[in-house]
Amino acid sequence: MILHRGRGGLVLVITFACLFMTELCTRIYFHDNSYYQHHKWPVLIGFFAAAAIVQLLLQRKPRVSSLQKHEYLVSSSIDFGPEGKDSESATAKWRIFRNIDSFFGISVKFWPWILCALGVLLSLLPASPKTL
Repeated sequence: MILHRGRGGLVLVITFACLFMTELCTRIYFHDNSYYQHHKWPVLIGFFAAAAIVQLLLQRKPRVSSLQKHEYLVSSSIDFGPEGKDSESATAKWRIFRNIDSFFGISVKFWPWILCALGVLLSLLPASPKTL
C-alpha cells in the first residue's frame, strides 16, 4: 500500500489514540471543552506519548530473570527448534514492528523521532484565539 506497509499503520492508530486521550483528559481535568484547541502543550504531550509507545513497541522483548538464565545455562536438556536454534532465543527477539514495516514510505524505526518533531513544530505554531 502507499500509506503503510506491514504494521506501519499502527503508527497512525497509536498517534490518534494518544491525541484523543490527551484531549479527553484535558476536558475532564479543566472542565473546558475547548481547552485542547486553545493551548499547545496537550498536543505536545500527545505526540511525545505516541513516540514513546512506538519506541517501546520497536524494542519489546520479554523479560528473562537471572534465575531463568541460570537454569538455561545449567540445564542439560535444551530444547532446540526445527532449525537447530534455541527456541528461547527465537522468542526473545519478538517485537511488534518488523524491519519491513513503514508508514508513508518511512521506516517505522524513524517515526518516534518524526512524532517528536511534529509535536514540537505544532507546539510552536500559534494557538487559536479564544472566542467568546
